[in-house]
Amino acid sequence: MLTNDDICDKMSANAMNDGVFCFLKQLIVLHDISGGIVMGNIISLTYRGKEKMKFEGLIKDLKEFKQKNIEYTFEQIREVANKILSEADYYSNRGATPIVKIAKDFNFKTFKQTLPTKLSGDIYINGDTFEKYGHSRVILVNKTEQLFHQRFVVAHELAHYLFEYLGDPLYNDLNIKFSDTYFRDQHETIQEKRANYFAAEILMPSKLFIKQYRLAEDLDEGTLFTYMYLSKFFETSVDSIQRRIKEVLS
Repeated sequence: MLTNDDICDKMSANAMNDGVFCFLKQLIVLHDISGGIVMGNIISLTYRGKEKMKFEGLIKDLKEFKQKNIEYTFEQIREVANKILSEADYYSNRGATPIVKIAKDFNFKTFKQTLPTKLSGDIYINGDTFEKYGHSRVILVNKTEQLFHQRFVVAHELAHYLFEYLGDPLYNDLNIKFSDTYFRDQHETIQEKRANYFAAEILMPSKLFIKQYRLAEDLDEGTLFTYMYLSKFFETSVDSIQRRIKEVLS
């Protein structure tokens, strides 16, 4: 099982400064809500809180919005992410979003698999999905990629379900399979940009992100420390942190 210290050690080896990570280990307290601990072939996590919720109201709203055939604004995407976090009582303003738990509560199973080099993940719903995976809704992540990026992929693929699958009458026929592939270097379509924005918002909520950014900056340990502090706190990659800083602080 991969522990939080293992994650820290992996990132230290890959990226930055052991001195920074030594300080981070002392500074950041680990919480009951974990963003994703790898167990076997399934990404699981520790979680304390309410049991499975079905999000009936949110699902109904998303289906109705789909019928209007208009595009979501960034503010509306942010509202959906915040509603998920608040409705399910997942989030305590203390750290990493338990994204795999959230996906599970939308009735997804999340698996790690070896995928082609350029692919980071997939989502499959209905069609022959149950025959292949023993479940009708699955999200796959590339087992060769870092855990923090795997978490982003889960959130990204969940967005495709929320904003594209729900309310599309094509998929009223359960024999028709909904799918989307996360290509590592192809994010230019409206759908991909929307999924990326949702993933960023649910993993790094704007208000908390700004608060933690300012806290790190006030410590005056330098830009590298700020990046690594936020990466550890939100359990997202440094690249995601850098993009998020531009999104919410520019």
